[in-house]
Amino acid sequence: MKELFSEVGDLKRYSIHYDRSGRSKGTAEVVFSRRSDAAAAVKRYNNVQLVGKPMKIEVDGTNIVTPAVIPIATNGIFANPNGVLRGDAPQLAVVLKEMKEVLDTVRSKVQILTSKVKEDNYPTTDGISYLEAKHLMLLNYCQSVVYYVLRKAKGLSVEGHPVVQSLVEIRLFLEKVRPIDKKLHYQIDKLLKIAKSSEEKVLDVEKKPKISQNAKDDARNYRPNPDNMISMSINDPMNADNLYRPPKFAPTTVDDDKMSKQEKMALRKDKLLDRKAKQNPFMKDFMDDLEGRPEEIVESVGAASKELTRYLSKRKEMERQEEEHFIRAPLSKVEKRREKHLKKSRNGLMGLTDGFEDEVRAFGFGDDDSKAGFNNCNSKGKKFNKHNKRKR
Repeated sequence: MKELFSEVGDLKRYSIHYDRSGRSKGTAEVVFSRRSDAAAAVKRYNNVQLVGKPMKIEVDGTNIVTPAVIPIATNGIFANPNGVLRGDAPQLAVVLKEMKEVLDTVRSKVQILTSKVKEDNYPTTDGISYLEAKHLMLLNYCQSVVYYVLRKAKGLSVEGHPVVQSLVEIRLFLEKVRPIDKKLHYQIDKLLKIAKSSEEKVLDVEKKPKISQNAKDDARNYRPNPDNMISMSINDPMNADNLYRPPKFAPTTVDDDKMSKQEKMALRKDKLLDRKAKQNPFMKDFMDDLEGRPEEIVESVGAASKELTRYLSKRKEMERQEEEHFIRAPLSKVEKRREKHLKKSRNGLMGLTDGFEDEVRAFGFGDDDSKAGFNNCNSKGKKFNKHNKRKR
């Protein structure tokens, strides 16, 4: 405590003790000869950021009283003989151990890269500016993390420190540029493949022996060379697994991450609502009015049934295909039966009187009709009996 105010005043008395968490609690009274010295002490120490909370100095005449609670790790001013921050020590040890292992791996890789760059194996000029900026941001982020851990290890406070704001900003930038990474993934891979293939060609040329002037004139140099033949794997689209893979003539973009289950359900729900809206007659009339379409007059009364709506849409699609291909679309027996049923239905009101005579004949009006009906029944009965005999 005396070291704290040694430059501006003399320590009169103080009392200090430690709690269970290792923090010091106490008060002190410092006497100054002049009031200006007390004001200077307030101006100097009132904004000092110690571990945990900033100092609070109150002026009472020419006396200055320190705060009631001050953490212990204040450059040895309040030293606890039992150790510094026992509760945070195990966690800090684990973090430092993990950081040491990662740093050893990074150091080994960086040394290899730096040696190759110094030997001009990896030219660093005319590169992609986006990757260069991203690497600089990552380097700055690592430096900020190291400084943050250093302050925590020394027991200094990081509350309101600029390093925390820097870490948050860089992390936010790195999260925001992830879509750009996905868009540039294909182009970067393509450039790397081109560079690798060019290096392999240069190595192959260097490995080939040089041909002398006499060897050039030798007729045997003009014989067929199997090495000059184009391999089948280059032009053949079939790979070793006998799967056709189309050649890549145009650049393609990498798709985004797969949709989650909630997104799929939302997309399916939107499609269902869209389909229901198209089938709704009120919505259809509303859209026709907005687009200025002419009013359509149909033979049905009221809203059509779902079955009739599906049939009409399918029939329109068949007519469109017939007009495009100039050929009649065949109808199956089931479709013909459904069409006949819809024509007799109440929703369509088409062919409502079709078959009315047959219905009247069923009541027995007319001898010829009754005989015909009777004969028809007998014939059907005979066929039914024959069919049963065959089954037996």
